[in-house]
Amino acid sequence: MASSSRLSGAHAILLAIHFCVTGDVSRLSQLQAQYPRWLPTERLLRIILTFLPESCPPKTYTSVVEALVDGEHAISTAAELDTSAVQNLTETIARKRVRKVRLLPLRHPDDEDTDDSTDLLTQFLIHRAHRIDSETALQPLILDLLVPFYPRSPILRTWLISSLLPLLRLNYEYYPSQDETFSLDILESMDNSIAINVLLSMTGNTKTSMDLVQNLRGLVGAWMYGSNRTKRRKLNEVAQQNTLSLPQDDVRPKTNAGVGWQQVNEWLLARSLVDHESAVNAFTNWDGPEDVDLGGYAEEDPHLPRGELKDLRMRYGQTGLAVVYANADVSAAALDGSTKVLARIASFLDLEQHLSLRDDDAELPSVVFDSDQISSTSRVSLMQNALLTTSNPLTRPSAASISFLSAICVSLQVLSELGHPMPCRTAANLCLHSNVDTQLLEMRGVVQSMIRQSKPGRDWGKVRRQLLWLRGWVADHTSRQNNIGPAYHGIFWRVEREVVEVEVLKALLEVREYKLAVDIYISSDSTLTSSKVEEAVKETIYTAYDNASNGNRTRGGMKRAYEILQAFQPHFSGSIALKQVGALISATHSLSFYSLTLQHGVPFQPVSIRVHSDPLSLIEKVLEQNPKSYTKVDDLLAIGRNLVAAGFSPRLSDHHEASTLGPLSEQDAILTAERRIMSLAINSALTSHDFGTAYSYILTRLTPTSSASTPDTTLTDDITWRTVYSAGRYRPPPPSTSTPPTTQSQITHLTQRMELLSLALILVPSDHPDPLPEILGAWRRCDEELGNLRTQESLEEDIWDTKGDLTSSLTMQSLPGGFGPADSSEQDALETRQHQARRARAHTSHHRLNHEEAPMGLFEVARGAALALQKNAFPLRAAATKTTTTASPSFPHHDNNGFTPSSSHTATASSSHARTDSVVSAENYELGGGAPSDRVRKRDVVSNMVTDGLVSGLGWVLGAQPVNRS
Repeated sequence: MASSSRLSGAHAILLAIHFCVTGDVSRLSQLQAQYPRWLPTERLLRIILTFLPESCPPKTYTSVVEALVDGEHAISTAAELDTSAVQNLTETIARKRVRKVRLLPLRHPDDEDTDDSTDLLTQFLIHRAHRIDSETALQPLILDLLVPFYPRSPILRTWLISSLLPLLRLNYEYYPSQDETFSLDILESMDNSIAINVLLSMTGNTKTSMDLVQNLRGLVGAWMYGSNRTKRRKLNEVAQQNTLSLPQDDVRPKTNAGVGWQQVNEWLLARSLVDHESAVNAFTNWDGPEDVDLGGYAEEDPHLPRGELKDLRMRYGQTGLAVVYANADVSAAALDGSTKVLARIASFLDLEQHLSLRDDDAELPSVVFDSDQISSTSRVSLMQNALLTTSNPLTRPSAASISFLSAICVSLQVLSELGHPMPCRTAANLCLHSNVDTQLLEMRGVVQSMIRQSKPGRDWGKVRRQLLWLRGWVADHTSRQNNIGPAYHGIFWRVEREVVEVEVLKALLEVREYKLAVDIYISSDSTLTSSKVEEAVKETIYTAYDNASNGNRTRGGMKRAYEILQAFQPHFSGSIALKQVGALISATHSLSFYSLTLQHGVPFQPVSIRVHSDPLSLIEKVLEQNPKSYTKVDDLLAIGRNLVAAGFSPRLSDHHEASTLGPLSEQDAILTAERRIMSLAINSALTSHDFGTAYSYILTRLTPTSSASTPDTTLTDDITWRTVYSAGRYRPPPPSTSTPPTTQSQITHLTQRMELLSLALILVPSDHPDPLPEILGAWRRCDEELGNLRTQESLEEDIWDTKGDLTSSLTMQSLPGGFGPADSSEQDALETRQHQARRARAHTSHHRLNHEEAPMGLFEVARGAALALQKNAFPLRAAATKTTTTASPSFPHHDNNGFTPSSSHTATASSSHARTDSVVSAENYELGGGAPSDRVRKRDVVSNMVTDGLVSGLGWVLGAQPVNRS
């Protein structure tokens, strides 16, 4: 072994390099002791840094490094150094090689924390750690390198905890199975925002609920320990300059650590929006910035100033409240998580006494809080970028904010139980910033949700108490005498209690809780007045009615409406509204038995009646679409009466409603409706060619107005005379068979038509004379046709008699023992008797035609029809009849058939016309009633018209000729 005494300085440097390359660094201290001028500590550390393999275990050289740094040299009695590796080199060659050596700087280029140039050890260790990581990626070797030295240097301790410890935990402890590992250089290049996002987002790849808490403690907590490092500050400043974002807070934290932890708070808030469960787990298991895991390399307390530590705690608590407000998940699990976060924050900040949470099925609490702070908020306060501002009274932890948010959480629980879940932000906004209309609309949505999800056995009394609590946040047992609470008390606090009770009543009726509704609201201590209850009942009935698809009251919505009516009508016996509802239901039920389709093929529904401008016109459609339905006139009349009783006008159109006639009384309205329905039934019968039924209806049902009532005369008479006139104009269709109608049946039909036309002439309103000429013309045509039929009937009788006589004669001759042609005297006698019989029949027929059944004058027919109807179906005014009897003693006496008997057979046309005019005048006086000065009588117009017509020859045109009595 060569002696080291022969070595020069260049040889000593080369020998130190040789020791490092070969991994034998134990002699470096001895070598330095022999050549201190050429091998100072810094140079030796640089040689080790440059040439010692990074894979070399740190325990083989940490003691040497420590000795070098501490200046402890090897004793002189140590074994001689082996210099064989360099002793054969000449001085020139040695110097030349030394000049080619490029030693690494002791300080790492990215190390900005070791400003003290005398701290050689720290610089060497940090640089050596980077070399080990970049060359071998054996990061545990770095820890072995630093452990012996970190207590000696605060910078080294901070670097170990804030950089190396998170790296080791990421790659080897928490997520060892990940495909890619993080390097020291990558981690050191991150600013706070990136590092926090990376370190906390690692939890997205696992299913362990504690991952986020673990990362907050072990990764972020360790990382934040180095917040004051120079490099970190510079990186954060650059990142802040390059980031275009709105400030999250009006008062930023004062320290770098505070800024970093606030970024953690922002990340937690953002994470809760996508993974609420993990955020809830973090807040329930992590105590904020104080709860960190530094691996035992430093005290857990970061030694922050007391004021800053308090601010960090408040900001963390504010983040928890913000997570509750920001939660948009309305599931039961999410709501339970929000409640846990709120309880945890209240406990963390010693504000538990202001909580108003409840356990399952516990009594709802009374919530009292200082509303002055809460009422100062705006809608902006509930936006995500404002939830973490320190000036936000909703999220900044305080007695008021904790009480208010706990009340909101309980409200959300109640809403969820009622089947109407709601996000927390929506509920808070509804309570604080919505007007009464919005709150009422939302409350009605809650009620509808309850109704849709109603199940048998539900406690609707509890439901009512819950709704009332949502309005006032007042426990049921709390006295309401001094209910002067804070301004904001309940999410529906702007809605009057009476309105809430009305909505509850409607809900009870909707779900068929009739007995409970009666027990609560028809009692002495009811919170609703009788009128309010009645109005709510009526509205609910109409709602069920309008939603019904079938008019039968035993099915669907009609059944519900009928049941509600039956449950409450006994308690409102004098209610006009409920009586109208009952009549409407009865009418609708009766209509449901008929086939009825509206325009465009739309089937009839109950609501069609309510929206129709003239519901009585639906009966016309019933008659059109249901054959022979006119025969059920009593049923139709009952429907009409019920429609009138339900409050619908019986008038023909809106024009009458707006006229000066004024509203009808109930009796007159019913009479008018009956007139309309009878008119429709008669027209339907005529359309079906059932003249007999129409004629019968006119005689027995379509009566003029009696003196006992005073309806809308214009409307009633207009309906009546038009209907009668329509029936009088009716002509039967041609027979469908080869058998023609008999002459007698035609005469009977014409006689009935003339009777109806005469009646129509009587019923025409006095202020409406225009149709008189038309009626007169129709009557004249019937009269002419009747005369022709009478003549035809007489001829048919003569033919029939002649035929009968001839047949009788032939029969007598053919009988055994009969008379033959030789009995001429007897034959002549027979013919003489037959001739005399024919002359007698002709004379009798002619006399009957002229005296008994002769075509009577038009006005005589009118009078005869009026008298006949007066006796049978048309009771006219008794007073008018009495007046006529006393006022007209000089009128000619008429027999029961309306004719004037006279022995004279030579009466002139003028006397006949004069008599006719007298008859008309008398008849007019009877129909008008009262004294002549009362008003213009109905028939005066007709009388004057006829008188004028006679003068001008119109009487002849109309066929008003005197009766032939000769």
